Amino acid sequence: MGDLLATRVVVTDLARFRKVIDLSDSKLVGLPSGHIHSDELRKIPPGGSFEVRDKRYYILSCDMHDFILDGLKRNTQIVYPKDAGYILMKMDIAPGKRIGEAGTGSGALTAVFSRAIGDEGRLYTYEHDIGLVNHAISTLGLGDGDTNIVIHHRALEEGIDEQDLDAFFLDVREPWKVLKTVYDALKPSGHLGVLVPTTNQVSRMLQGLNLYDILVTEVTEIFLRSYKHVPGRLRPLDRMVAHTGYLIFARKLRPGSYKPFQKDVPVFEEDDEPDAG
Repeated sequence: MGDLLATRVVVTDLARFRKVIDLSDSKLVGLPSGHIHSDELRKIPPGGSFEVRDKRYYILSCDMHDFILDGLKRNTQIVYPKDAGYILMKMDIAPGKRIGEAGTGSGALTAVFSRAIGDEGRLYTYEHDIGLVNHAISTLGLGDGDTNIVIHHRALEEGIDEQDLDAFFLDVREPWKVLKTVYDALKPSGHLGVLVPTTNQVSRMLQGLNLYDILVTEVTEIFLRSYKHVPGRLRPLDRMVAHTGYLIFARKLRPGSYKPFQKDVPVFEEDDEPDAG
C-alpha cells in the first residue's frame, strides 16, 4: 500500500472548512473564497498558511484520522476512528502480525490495520462485492504491488485461504454464519472482533459463539463527546458521534478445552433485579 498519507495534506480555515488534498495530483483546489493550484500548495510546508482573497488557510500534514473522516470516499458505512483505536488495542494488532478481515467495505479499517502491522505484517481482507474490491484497490493504492494487504474477491462462506492468523475482524451482515470458518483460520488464543449495528445481532452472535470453544471477553459500545475549545465558554459541542455499532471481542481456545465445561446459557434469561415499582 505504501504510505497513503505521504502526499496528502489537510487544508483548513480553522472553522468549518476542512479538506484533504492529494498533492500527487496536479489540479485546481476549490476553497470557500476561491481556488489555489496544488502546485502552489506543494510549496507551502506543513504548519504554514496562505491567503486566498483575504481569507487565511492553514496546511497540516494528513494523519490517519484525517484520511478516514475527510479523505476517504465512502461507498459503505465505515468503522469510525473512535472504534478503530479500541479495536487495535483489544485485538493486540501490532507490527508483524498476520490478521484477517471481512468485509473490506470502503477500506477505512483496512487502512488502519495495514498501518498498524507494518511492512513485516500481512492483512488478508475478504470482500464479495467486486465494486468494493475495485474501490479499495484504487483508494488504498493496492495496484502497485508495494503492499502488506492481500485482498480476496470472495464471500467468507467460500472459505479462508490462510491459517494460524493472529486475529480476525468481522464486519459482515450475518457474522454468526461464518464462525466455523473463522475459528479454523485463527491460531489458538487468537483474537476475534465483530462489529454489528443492532442489539438483536449481538444476541444472535453470542448464541453462535456459545457453540464453539471461544471465550467472549467483552461486548461494548463506545461514545465520543467533543468539547468546544474556547476557554471562556467551555462546553460540549452540539453534536456528537454517538452510536456507530456494537463491538464483540473474543479469544479462540483449543478444541475441547472450553465448550464441554460451559454451563448452558439460556437464550432468554429473567432479570434477577426486582422491579422498581
